Amino acid sequence: MTVVALQSKLAAQLDTEARRRQTSVDALVNDWLEDQLWHERRRQIYEEAERFRARHAELLLQYGGQYIAMRNGVVIDHDPELLALHGRIRAQYGDDPVLITPVTTEPVQTLKVRGVHR
Repeated sequence: MTVVALQSKLAAQLDTEARRRQTSVDALVNDWLEDQLWHERRRQIYEEAERFRARHAELLLQYGGQYIAMRNGVVIDHDPELLALHGRIRAQYGDDPVLITPVTTEPVQTLKVRGVHR
């Protein structure tokens, strides 16, 4: 367990907010931090996608028809099989944000999802 020292004013604000929501400070802080980390990972993936789009022509020549894994603007692995690539990346990087994408003729793909409308 990690212990984090909070400023008195912040601790009081968290206590007030937790009471208002009828929850514990621990639950409130954990929910907020989990949400913040999720948003940060999404931001990193969006930035990586921008780097992918900027380098698309170059990547298409080298990796066309394959899947690539990019991190910090660098292709760290590639494979024609998505599941094989995904397995290696998760084994090496865990839950760290890594963009895994197919390299096709179009840098941005349009996906159509069909389902039941409610």
